[in-house]
Amino acid sequence: MNICGVYINGEITDKFFYNLSFFDKLNLTKCCKGSFKRYKDIVRHEAFRYINYDYKLFYECLRRFKYTKEEQKKLIEISMNVLPISTISGTFMDLRFIFEICYYLNGYLYKNMFSKHKKKNDKEYKLQLMIKEIYKSISFNRYESIRNIEKEMILFSLMRNFKPTNWITREDNWTHIII
Repeated sequence: MNICGVYINGEITDKFFYNLSFFDKLNLTKCCKGSFKRYKDIVRHEAFRYINYDYKLFYECLRRFKYTKEEQKKLIEISMNVLPISTISGTFMDLRFIFEICYYLNGYLYKNMFSKHKKKNDKEYKLQLMIKEIYKSISFNRYESIRNIEKEMILFSLMRNFKPTNWITREDNWTHIII
């Protein structure tokens, strides 16, 4: 791979690449055409690693990359394993990842989920209701969508005044939906 007129072997760049943080990997793909071709798909597939695990990095993956229908289906399936969040007043579902999928996949989740008409258990039924409310809240821009979510009590875990005491993601501090 040629970087600024200097040839560097691909094995050497691989060693560096796999030791970088996510944002450094993104910057390396922007360095030159060769690194973009070599590493774009690897960075794009990081979304599967970060879903239900690291909200900020998952948000960056969805925001920056396009996904095929098969990849979208896989993201949807993984996102349905909603993690519980404990607060003083009870236990809620972590809907941040589902919100991002709903926002960036433009209705594909809603059409896919409600075309089956399967309601296996109580948790899945509640999740379907929450997803339906998320879709109703999505507006022409992100700020308006978040404002609409603030009006829906069923989406309490997405609201700005939600203060969890215990969550299972790798984040040190709770991250609300990014505006």
